[in-house]
Amino acid sequence: MIKTSFFRVILVVFLCSAFALCYVHQQTEIIKAGFQINSKRHEISFLLDQYRSLVYNLSRLESPGKIKETLCVNEITLCMPKMENIHRVEGMSAAYRGENHAPDTKETLLAFIFDRFSTKAEAKVVDNKGGF
Repeated sequence: MIKTSFFRVILVVFLCSAFALCYVHQQTEIIKAGFQINSKRHEISFLLDQYRSLVYNLSRLESPGKIKETLCVNEITLCMPKMENIHRVEGMSAAYRGENHAPDTKETLLAFIFDRFSTKAEAKVVDNKGGF
């Protein structure tokens, strides 16, 4: 009799442990699925942002084609001027004359500083694959 009650206790403990193990496994899988869903949502959000910026850049790149189309409709042709039609003015800086010169350090530093505060025409695509 003691032997059968001992086996019953062992059986009950084993069954409770098995049910508890199944419950913990189920909760772990639910949490893992939640993390995967959150990761996929973040990835989709990133891809949608990248898609929007690429569409914006594409529309910006198509603008010269639209200008060219408008010029063709109005029968306007653009061509480079001949050398005899180019007149040089002496009071201009070297940058406007097309000559190469080394810019001053102050101009470069100022340009660098002001470029950091100004907005650019094209949207930037940021790759955030490493972090969320």
